[in-house]
Amino acid sequence: MKKCRKEVAAAICRAGLPVQKIKYLASGDDSDVLLCDKKWVVKLPKRQEVKAALQREFALYTFLCQQPLPFRIPQPVYICDDFSVLTFLDGTHLSYRNYQRLCESEKEALAYDEAQFLRALHGVLVDVGVPPLCDAAEDKRQRLKREQTEICGILDNAGLLSNVLREKIAAIYMNLFSSQTLFQYTPCLVHNDFSADNLIFRNDRLYGVMDFGDFIIGDPDNDFYCILDSSRDDFGKDFGRKVLRHYAHPAPEIAERKAEIHESYWPLEQIFLGSRRRNAAYIRQGLRKLRRLDPKAFVF
Repeated sequence: MKKCRKEVAAAICRAGLPVQKIKYLASGDDSDVLLCDKKWVVKLPKRQEVKAALQREFALYTFLCQQPLPFRIPQPVYICDDFSVLTFLDGTHLSYRNYQRLCESEKEALAYDEAQFLRALHGVLVDVGVPPLCDAAEDKRQRLKREQTEICGILDNAGLLSNVLREKIAAIYMNLFSSQTLFQYTPCLVHNDFSADNLIFRNDRLYGVMDFGDFIIGDPDNDFYCILDSSRDDFGKDFGRKVLRHYAHPAPEIAERKAEIHESYWPLEQIFLGSRRRNAAYIRQGLRKLRRLDPKAFVF
């Protein structure tokens, strides 16, 4: 990493951005992240396919800079084949425990902030014929069909796909595809990973939103999945309901049911992502949970 820092610092200087101090900030599944002079964030992709995703995310930031969003997002600074440079959002993350310490009015204010951002993002006018949005439209039904085929292939190639497991996977997807409501929505620009990990706070209020790498033109309810999660990764389902109310969601019970289905779907997604990221432990964890999964959890 030390050598990597020196190489990145030299490359940034050559791009006209002199750097005095560079330090390791974080490591995700797809990229390592460095912080330069507390001004810029440098993302270094871990795999070849992640490079294209960084280019796509960088282009989206360029587009979003022209939109009237109510909170900050990273600004694009520089990109090359080996890394991207974005402005640093200087704030803090907020944990479940710290959120629970807030008074009720502070919780409401925070929910209002998140709802305002999502309403603005979902209201951005998009032209799917123009980059970076031209390849962002998602057909949810087709995506699920592809994932079903790929998940069965992953397990089959590993010698893990028994007839019982194949039938369970088929039942899960049959229940998903039988839903009409799940596939009825007006497509819009969706962050697609709107979780506390990707939000920056100041004084217990929302300050900025980052990590748009998974963005799509798709179902706006995707952006409520994490905040309606029953785990403590975010702030709890009650907070998610506050966000839905401030967002003025026309059918909050449908958004909540979609979030429950998405939460149940996680073992399948673990297998899918484990293969993409070459992470055998992810696949094993997903398989253990899949064996215990009830296909009726996917009935809408």
